[in-house]
Parts: sequence; structure tokens; C-alpha cells
Amino acid sequence: MKNKLIIRLLLGIMLTLFIIYLSCYHFTDQNEFGITYNFVSGELKHDGHDGHHFTPPWVLAVKIDTRPIKVCITSASRNMNCRLVQFQSDKWRELIKFEGFRYYWFYNRLSFNSGQETYRGFKNLMLGHAYGQNKCSCVKILQEIGEEN
Repeated sequence: MKNKLIIRLLLGIMLTLFIIYLSCYHFTDQNEFGITYNFVSGELKHDGHDGHHFTPPWVLAVKIDTRPIKVCITSASRNMNCRLVQFQSDKWRELIKFEGFRYYWFYNRLSFNSGQETYRGFKNLMLGHAYGQNKCSCVKILQEIGEEN
């Protein structure tokens, strides 16, 4: 009887810690930019630093990769069809103005385009801003990449 009580107590503590971990913890790597959104107060702010973060459950966090990303438009032409782009972390509010606060990792995750390379997540978002009509200053085009002859 006592063993069952101890096992239930330990399972309850483990479940509680796991739920706290899922709802309150996030890690921002050194090459990522973190943005938090408090959906109770509506406050948006930069995470402040890389590393481990504990936030209340009503604060959502997203991470954006700040390394340069190669994005390409699939084409058989020998024209320039790739760009090396990078997210400008000092202009993160403009990204929120254009896209809103979302989990950018989910972008285009469910796609049935099997014949060509399909960009997923934040890379898909960067492709749109690299070639889009409305330019966002939060995406910097570092280099045009074409076919080497």
C-alpha cells in the first residue's frame, strides 16, 4: 500500500515537472534571436540573451535563425536564381509587422510537392521576403548566387 502511494506521488511529481518544462522553458542558441509574446498583456519583446529561459505559461517564445541562408527559385534557366539572405535581428519588429507573431517553424511543413526542393519553416519565409514585391528591411540580401560557368 505504501509503495503504491510513493509510486503515484513520484509519477505525479514527474508529470508536473514535465508539464512545467513544456509550458515554461525554452532555449535560445547563440545563432538564434528570441522573441517573446505575452498574450495576457500583449507585450512583445526580445528575449535579451541566448541560453536557458523560464517564462510563465502565458508567454510564448519563437526563435529565429540569424545565420545566412541560401534560398533559390527552382528554374532550369542559367540566370541568377539563388540568393544568400540573412535575418537582421535589429529589425525584428518589422518582421512582426509584416508576418505577425507565429511559430514560423510551422510554415509550409505539410506540403505535397515531391518533384522539387520545397522550403520549410523560416527558410520558406525568407524565400518570400528575398524575392517578394514588398521588401522587408529585416531580410538582408548578402549575395546573388548564379550558376558558375
